[in-house]
Amino acid sequence: MSEFLDVAERLLEQHKRPMSCKEMIELAFRNNLFSDKITGKAPHQTLSSKLCTDIIRKGLASAFVRTEPGIFFLRRLASDSTTIYEAPRLKPKRIPEIVLAIPSEWLLANSRSQGVMREWESLYSTLMTAQPFKYIDRLTAEQDESYKQVITYIMVTKGDRVLAYKRGNFNRVEQYLRGSHCIGFGGHVTERDRNIFSYADFGIKHNAIRELIEELKLPQKDIYLLNDPNRLKMVGIINDDSSSTGRKHIGFVFKYDVSDDIEWDNPRRGETSITHLRWLDPSSDPYLFWNFEYWSQLCLRTFFAKATSSQPFYRIQKRSKLKPPHILCVIGGIGSGKSEATRILSTKYGYTEVNSGRTLARILNIAPVPETPRGRFQEIAWNFISADEGPEILAEALYEEAISSGSERVLIDGIRQKSTLDSLRRIAGPLKIGLLYVYAPPDLAYNLYSEREDQAIHIENYLMLRNSPVEQDVQDMISDSDAVLYNWIGKSMYHKAINQLMKEIGIERK
Repeated sequence: MSEFLDVAERLLEQHKRPMSCKEMIELAFRNNLFSDKITGKAPHQTLSSKLCTDIIRKGLASAFVRTEPGIFFLRRLASDSTTIYEAPRLKPKRIPEIVLAIPSEWLLANSRSQGVMREWESLYSTLMTAQPFKYIDRLTAEQDESYKQVITYIMVTKGDRVLAYKRGNFNRVEQYLRGSHCIGFGGHVTERDRNIFSYADFGIKHNAIRELIEELKLPQKDIYLLNDPNRLKMVGIINDDSSSTGRKHIGFVFKYDVSDDIEWDNPRRGETSITHLRWLDPSSDPYLFWNFEYWSQLCLRTFFAKATSSQPFYRIQKRSKLKPPHILCVIGGIGSGKSEATRILSTKYGYTEVNSGRTLARILNIAPVPETPRGRFQEIAWNFISADEGPEILAEALYEEAISSGSERVLIDGIRQKSTLDSLRRIAGPLKIGLLYVYAPPDLAYNLYSEREDQAIHIENYLMLRNSPVEQDVQDMISDSDAVLYNWIGKSMYHKAINQLMKEIGIERK
């Protein structure tokens, strides 16, 4: 059965309602239901073509029906009132992709590290000794956080340079990674990667070799060198629980130093989903660090330390709303550094602060954080803000407090839902509403949060706060921002970035 049809059947079964092909494709990419090799400029059209062909060829035996033009459903789920043919459904067998996985609980018990583990040997040795691995159906695994699928992540290097590329727009990766630049090749380790020659490590290194041969057109000399441990060597393990994708995957990081073959002067791709293939010198080439997906950011920071220090620390996306008179909303995840940005803008640049958390606490008639523990406050806030009138009530209260200050420079700290921001913009009318987004990578945000709270907080407890339902809009709001501050070096450089941003916008100190 076609992978497109298999995914469509799973989605229609899960949601139990007719759906368009565009909606099914978006849900499929969001939930990682396609294999790594899916690519194409218009996958919804491919799905539509395959569904129509299946219905025409199989007639009453097709699992699918059209309920209206462009809308599809499962025949067996259609009600009696639906004007469709009823017929016994044929269910062709699907050949599942069986991937190597590790129970999440085992990893939690044996390693609580987040980010890139450079001291990986102990965990690796324990893994190979305990052998907690299990082979499971990938489509099932992508919807189950109780297992982490094993991924190889190979950096290809030539001297100080690393091979970089851009993902095709519709290869199978999570929405926020689609179209991002990468420095890692590789993919899921499957049961076919383990054979008599790769039995000891469950096929992990064999997978790294196979993925490189598939994703790049390697010179013959390099195909031989891939078995040389001095050329292809493991350098770390990535464990990242900051996102849904991260909680379902663990990365085994390899580094491959290419041969001196002249073909490497112009490296060639082996798959169409790989675009903009080029050599990158992280310490000197002008490039935008934030355009790389998170795992690549982790590896650039870990293995190419000069890459981060040479980067600009902010970017302006829409300048017009950043200059007073306006209301400037400072938004960011827990531990990102937005409170520090708010403090500097208030003390040095004359902004009047309106704190959304304290405003919401007054509306709810409860004490703000930390008097009310953050987890409890998040729960109460979510119940309020998810109600129909919640965003409007909060936005009105924030606007009234901002206007009553009489200041041309008002800063609202900590809005967490796009619905609240949309309501504020509507209420404000012609008054400009600017959006300054503060970004810190999740592993650094954890460290910053622990320092700010002046007490140790376990990484799992921090991630529970970060991934609370009330925080889910925050990450996506970066795309709507007028400027982004990047907090990934240290406090002094972060302060410098804030001051440089204000200077470039043209806002004088007060």
